[in-house]
Amino acid sequence: MYIIYIRNYKKKLFYLSLFIFLWIAMFLVASIYVGQTFLYNLTINDHLTFSYPLKYTIEDIFINENLQGNTIEANYNIVPHITQKFSTYTSIEGHFTFDYPTAFELKEQYFSGADILYHIGFRDKNRPIHGFVQVWNMPYSLEEFLEKSKATSTQNYISFTSQPIKIDKHTGTLWNYSILTDDNMNYKSLEVFWKKDDK
Repeated sequence: MYIIYIRNYKKKLFYLSLFIFLWIAMFLVASIYVGQTFLYNLTINDHLTFSYPLKYTIEDIFINENLQGNTIEANYNIVPHITQKFSTYTSIEGHFTFDYPTAFELKEQYFSGADILYHIGFRDKNRPIHGFVQVWNMPYSLEEFLEKSKATSTQNYISFTSQPIKIDKHTGTLWNYSILTDDNMNYKSLEVFWKKDDK
């Protein structure tokens, strides 16, 4: 038979209780701070945007089937805004120049044939964003080009809108659409087209 004696057990029990109390208090304060400071932002179809505390969970989202598209985007409000710096890109032949965010990596590709004059692919170093800039030889109207492109496309469109847009005094067309791939992935795309001379 063993007898264990604990010296000053009342004092030690007091410190243990105090430690547990402080730990619980810190946990509660941190929970309240996080719940009030950090929010989740939700955007639906570029029509509705709202924020809500992290302690809440959205289980069901219903969208009227008459609305075009059903794109849902979400992000935390604690993601810092990255100040974009721009660089100037000049094509290999030196006849085509544009400014682009420095966070993008660019690669120019050559296409045989007379239709595509320049093709510069880009991707964001920090986020899953990629795309391309193209200059076409286009001896016909932009409307005809877009109608043909849409008609011959093999993409599985979930939503698609086309609207006029003006950038730096140039009038063009903005395509805003979502597609569903064969592996059931949903991609959001934005394309801007405008014509200058025969390009």
